[in-house]
Amino acid sequence: MGFRSLLKKVEAECTKEVEKYLSASTANKTPDAKPPTYDPANPPTRWEKAVFAMNGIVAQVSQIDPDGVDVVCFPGSGGEGGMGYDIYRNVKDTKGLEALVTAHEPKGDCKMGQAMDVVLKEAFERGFDGRPCSVLVLTAGRPSDHEALSKSLADAAKKVNKDADLTITFVQVGDDEWAEKYLNQLDTELTTTSADGEHIDIVDTIKDEEVQKAVDEMKGGKSASGMTGGIMGAFAGAAMGMGGVYLANKISKDKRTKGWNGQWKCIYEGDEMCVLDVKDDGEGNLEISGWQEEGTSVGSYAENDEGGFNIQHSPPEDDNEVIVGTIEDEHTIAWDDGTRWEEVPPENIHWGAYAGAAAAGAGAAGATGYLLEKKFFNKASNNVKSDYVIVLDRSSMMAIPDTGK
Repeated sequence: MGFRSLLKKVEAECTKEVEKYLSASTANKTPDAKPPTYDPANPPTRWEKAVFAMNGIVAQVSQIDPDGVDVVCFPGSGGEGGMGYDIYRNVKDTKGLEALVTAHEPKGDCKMGQAMDVVLKEAFERGFDGRPCSVLVLTAGRPSDHEALSKSLADAAKKVNKDADLTITFVQVGDDEWAEKYLNQLDTELTTTSADGEHIDIVDTIKDEEVQKAVDEMKGGKSASGMTGGIMGAFAGAAMGMGGVYLANKISKDKRTKGWNGQWKCIYEGDEMCVLDVKDDGEGNLEISGWQEEGTSVGSYAENDEGGFNIQHSPPEDDNEVIVGTIEDEHTIAWDDGTRWEEVPPENIHWGAYAGAAAAGAGAAGATGYLLEKKFFNKASNNVKSDYVIVLDRSSMMAIPDTGK
C-alpha cells in the first residue's frame, strides 16, 4: 500500500510497532512478518494516522479518477506553492506517494487558505461539465486563517449551479474541541441558493467522535465489500493509528477457504490488460501465468493477526520487485502498482450481486452508513467518476500524539 518509507521515518517510540506488511515465504524473500500493533503507551501522531488514511483512500479513489488524484499538503516546502502548499498531481497509485508527502515533517501554523484557494481555482478552471470535483480535507484543527478560508468556501458555493458539482468533506483528525466547533460552523453556515433557486451546500464534515463510532461498528462485525470496504478500512487507519489500516482486511470479506486458484482479470486504469491463471498450492505460495509478457511469476500470502490476509506478488520481468495487495473482498485485489485483479466467476455465478448486497448493507444504517453518506465518500463508494482531491494538514498540530480515544 505504499507505506515503505513512512514506516522508516516513524519516531523511536513507535518503531517497535512497525513491521512490514508481508514478506513472502518463497525463495529469496525474508521470513513472514506480523502486522504492526497499537501500543497505547506510545501512540502514533495525528500525522502518521492521516498519512495512513490518505494512502488507503488514494488507493481506492484513483481507480475512478481518470486523471489520477491530486494531493495537496500545507504548509508547503518552497516548491510550486512556495511555503503555502505542496501539490502532487495526477497520482494513479500509492507507490512512492508517502515518500513525497512525508519528506517534510509537520510544522508551522495551520494556514489552509492558500491550499484551498488553488484547489478551488483549478476546479473552476476545469469546469464541471465533464465530471464533478470532490475534495477531502484531513485536518487537526481550526485554521489560523479560518475567516479567509470560510469566505473562500462561501464564494465558491455561490458560483456553482448545483452542489453535486463541487463538494468538500472535512475530516477531523484528533479530538480538539475548538476544531470540532469550527467544523460545526462550516457544516451549518455555508449554504446558499443558486441562480436557478437550487439549495447549495458544498461542505460537510466528519468529526472524530463520528469516526470512532463507525470503527466500533466495524470491529463489531458490520462489513463492506470492494470500494466501500477499502474506503472504510482507510477510515479505520485514521481512527485507530498504526495497526488500524489492517482493519481493511478484517471488515472486507477476504478470508478465502479454497485458496486463490482461478482466473483473474488484470485491470489498469479501467482497461483489462490480460487474464491471469493463478495456482495456489494451499501453503501460501502462488504461481501466476497469462501475463502480456512471456513467463510466469510468483506470489505469496499469509493470514495476519487481524483475521484477514496479507498478499504480494512479483512481476514476471523482475523477481526482486514486490507488489503489495489490498484484499477488497474475496474476488477483488487492489495492488500498489495501480493494477486491480478481479476474479472471473464460474458460469452462472455473479460476484457483483454479492458485493453489491454487502455494500448496500453497510450503507443502510448506523454510524458506518452515516459516514458513507458524506459527500466525498458517497461519490467514491458509488463509483462516481470525479476529479478527486485530498488536502492534508501538515501543520504542527498534526505532530501531536493521538490516543485514538
